[in-house]
Amino acid sequence: MDITFLGTAAAEGIPFPFCDCPTCRHAREHRGRNVRRRQSILIGGDLLVDAGPDLYASCADLGLSLTELRYALITHSHPDHFQTVNFAFRQKGFRLQTDLRPLTVVASPLVFAKWGGAGVSDDSAALARVSCLPNDRLSLPPYRVHAIEATHIAEAMNYVIDDGRHKLLYASDTGLYREHVWETVKDHRFDAVIMECTLGNRTRGPTHMSVGDMKTMLARMRELGCIDDSTPVYATHFSHQQVEPHESLSRMLLEEAGVHCAYDGLVVTL
Repeated sequence: MDITFLGTAAAEGIPFPFCDCPTCRHAREHRGRNVRRRQSILIGGDLLVDAGPDLYASCADLGLSLTELRYALITHSHPDHFQTVNFAFRQKGFRLQTDLRPLTVVASPLVFAKWGGAGVSDDSAALARVSCLPNDRLSLPPYRVHAIEATHIAEAMNYVIDDGRHKLLYASDTGLYREHVWETVKDHRFDAVIMECTLGNRTRGPTHMSVGDMKTMLARMRELGCIDDSTPVYATHFSHQQVEPHESLSRMLLEEAGVHCAYDGLVVTL
């Protein structure tokens, strides 16, 4: 399983153009891994998780094509994770020289309700919509997907993604899992975890996680046998107001939680 991080920032991105905090100033001056687009990952070239406002720019910057994309999993309807225009521009009039394979978009009914007024022709865009709710399991060959209830807004989901060889937990956007969610998680054994750390080590919140929250979640997973000490964990979805620049953030995450700091363009092979 090859995983490419297309974006690793929370809603405002880093640097946020309307902000002059130290992290934003540092990103403007030093660029590189300090610049973060809105959160999204691409798995194996054919499965996308979230399609926010930076999707096109991320693919252009990283030299990636989405012409082989088969599936898109949407976590929730917040605009940094879902923009209808990304799929509207798949319509034939925008790609006269290119025929695309069908794209199955998996999302909650609330996401599709938001999509309803966007004027997207599913036939012209080669789209199929699949409604999904927490605890649903889907077969998206070669992938098997299990939707997990997130602690965020009502319809938000995390995803367990299994390609037949490796199993990944994608846990963003969420706060600490509610107790009943662990009954869903406990039977899985993960080969890697991607987990949000929006709040860094500066604060706590009910719908996003700090480093301390990450450590709590990972400890529970170890207790349940979902992961062990050798399981790679990647932190992502960072807020400019809560985290340090990349080098300092990366060092802090490794020292305090034993996790890797993701950055835009990072490729992980399981």
